[in-house]
Amino acid sequence: MADMDPATLTTPWRRDPAETLPALSCWVEHTMGSGARVEDLGEPGNGMSSETVLFTVVTPDGNRDRLVARLAPMPDVYPVFQTYDLDLQRRCMDLVRERTTAPAPVCRYLETDSKWLGTPFLVMERVDGEAAPDVPPYVFGGWIMDAAPEQRDSLLTRSVDVIAQVHTITPANADLSFITGPDPAASAMTAQLDGQRAYYEWAREGVTYPLIERTFDWLVPRQPADRETVLNWGDSRIGNMLYRDFEPVAVLDWEMATVGPREVDIAWMVFLHRFFQDLAVRFEMPGLPDFMTPEVVCAIYEDLTGYTPENLHWYEVFGALRFAIVSVRTSTRGMAYGQMERPGDPDDLIMFRTLLDGMIA
Repeated sequence: MADMDPATLTTPWRRDPAETLPALSCWVEHTMGSGARVEDLGEPGNGMSSETVLFTVVTPDGNRDRLVARLAPMPDVYPVFQTYDLDLQRRCMDLVRERTTAPAPVCRYLETDSKWLGTPFLVMERVDGEAAPDVPPYVFGGWIMDAAPEQRDSLLTRSVDVIAQVHTITPANADLSFITGPDPAASAMTAQLDGQRAYYEWAREGVTYPLIERTFDWLVPRQPADRETVLNWGDSRIGNMLYRDFEPVAVLDWEMATVGPREVDIAWMVFLHRFFQDLAVRFEMPGLPDFMTPEVVCAIYEDLTGYTPENLHWYEVFGALRFAIVSVRTSTRGMAYGQMERPGDPDDLIMFRTLLDGMIA
């Protein structure tokens, strides 16, 4: 099985900052005026599907503007997702910031012309804060592991509240036509399942992954009845928030945003922690077994909203399916770049195959 070894998660598909700096500088001068220049170019540690560039714009009068650019993947570097809609991400962040207390970043520019950086990009105001790291995962050590239990409890409550705030936006009170597609009356959950099937067919490139297909076979006949449709953040996890003093100060990564039941986001948060905790156990580390459990997360959500999540195991399996397809795609990219060899069993590309197998047993 392909364990999460940090060596396999390096990103040779990212461009060299030495190439980005002059191109970004030209865009800055064109967009913000003659004499504006770029300083302090860097990148954060998290993120596998796109490139993020941190930079400061210094104007001739000495003003310093700290910004961050999210770049759509280059089409020739084995993208994780078939499409990458920066305008959808911008519209979601604008809507969340305007309608809720969730701290979505301020979007400054959406550049659709690829001539500058070879791909479209979205520029946002930069927010200072700490993220829960993915590599190595936060359950292996670091500021969340070192926190007092009451600090972690506070972080979790405030993080679930972010999800609850996002869920106050619905097709009934906001124009979500840029997400919902041509038939907003159709079952949102069926549409999500169909979307994952289409994603799998694209991502697998003709290779059959029996575990993923068994997971589809498990999910379809057990699909719960439709519940209220809300805006789904899609990638609702603590690794996609920035924190100061255990308080969320930025809600990031809207590339998987969609509409569907509240449980989609709740279960994704729970499952991603389950995945990281499973890694900790496999590496003989204690991790955080009592943190972000389904019972605790659902209780917090119900206290905040009055809504009782239902059928959470089904939605966790759905989340595991989504992550399995992403895992296959990122692992296949690793093989394309010579970072790993193709295993004899295709299911070995699913780094949590034993966990997923147990979930549908």
